[in-house]
Amino acid sequence: MRAFASDLDRTLIYSSKMMNQFGAEEFQLIETLEGKEISYISNKTKDLLQTVNKEMHFIPVTTRTIEQYCRITLFQTEIVPQYAVTSNGGHILRNGIVLQDWSDHINCSLKECLPLDHFVRELQTLVQGNWIERIRDADHLFVYLIIKRDQVLEEEVNRLFNWAREQGWQPSLQGRKMYFIPAPVNKWKAVDYLKKELGLTYIHTAGDSLLDYDLIQNGDDGYAPLHGEVLETYPNLRRTKQSGMKASEEIIESILGQLASHST
Repeated sequence: MRAFASDLDRTLIYSSKMMNQFGAEEFQLIETLEGKEISYISNKTKDLLQTVNKEMHFIPVTTRTIEQYCRITLFQTEIVPQYAVTSNGGHILRNGIVLQDWSDHINCSLKECLPLDHFVRELQTLVQGNWIERIRDADHLFVYLIIKRDQVLEEEVNRLFNWAREQGWQPSLQGRKMYFIPAPVNKWKAVDYLKKELGLTYIHTAGDSLLDYDLIQNGDDGYAPLHGEVLETYPNLRRTKQSGMKASEEIIESILGQLASHST
């Protein structure tokens, strides 16, 4: 049994800013928040995903919290995966319900890390300047900062990231969001759990950020979209030829092409 385990934002779905940057032809709105349009998917990607979801397990794998994932109407009404990984691997949903065995495993693993509240307090003492707008808790598993990107120096980012890694936490900067996530909360670890539970024999994976590196690297067939930040650090990962929504289409077309070849 095959599966396609993929990151969502900037891999399969895109914000208005990303669409303005890379352009798009035919697409549809799939997420709103308080009347504001948030995310879109290309019509072609949607059609291809529907085929994937019929032919194999499609597993959304996202850093979004459970609440943020559930805002994406496409995955609640039209393409409804049996399994989804949220909170950067902190939670696994089965038919929309949290898989408690995995959550218990994560909670035990977190005992080996600097506790969340201690980490945030120490982080705040290390920050220099007023470039942080908000600090948000993500399902009580990790934190992300909403920042003034143009006001933070690269040296400051490197200093904080090095400190975080020393604490056993993984940092990532994505646009105006700066993530700090405990090492056990990892996308690939959650997918690997599902691989064993479901008896999956081959997993296609995709992602754009540093938080997706393990997912891409450990999948049997991993992709990074050409615009992905992960390529800045790991340039040898398999990359698409195109960016934006065209990259999403290219990834899924490749997967379906392999499936067709395998079945003949």
